[in-house]
Amino acid sequence: MYGKKQWRGREVEGRYSDIMTYFVRELSEDDDIDDVLSVFPHFYFTIEYVTKMINPTIGSGNRERYIGAIRNILDNTFNAVTIEANAETLKKIPIDLFNRCHIIYRINDDAMQYLKETDTFSIDAGWYRVHQVTKCNMMKITPDNYKFDETNELDEI
Repeated sequence: MYGKKQWRGREVEGRYSDIMTYFVRELSEDDDIDDVLSVFPHFYFTIEYVTKMINPTIGSGNRERYIGAIRNILDNTFNAVTIEANAETLKKIPIDLFNRCHIIYRINDDAMQYLKETDTFSIDAGWYRVHQVTKCNMMKITPDNYKFDETNELDEI
């Protein structure tokens, strides 16, 4: 949900699709997501959040606050946590979060729209290490899938 720091809705991407989710793009000084820990079974931290979380220029206190919010969920609840990553952020995610969170790895490539449903998407990870999937077996997410997202009282700042 563009322009919002936090919102709620059904997850439409990845393995936790269709679960009520609390989405977090940013923490403000007075944000306390502890208030909603018992309400939502799944928390999703966006690429903007992860980028700030690993940024050494925001200061160690702010970095620890961003990392701590995720660790708190993992350590004190049974909630699932998803974090977004891309080529710039993936290897900088703290190892404990990397191992304990579901990661959605984002690749920006507009060529996908030109492939037929029966064509294969292939990611080459090195010498004979290839992951492939046919386009027809992938989840297709469109802007219409997000129409039921809602803002949250914590976001009305």
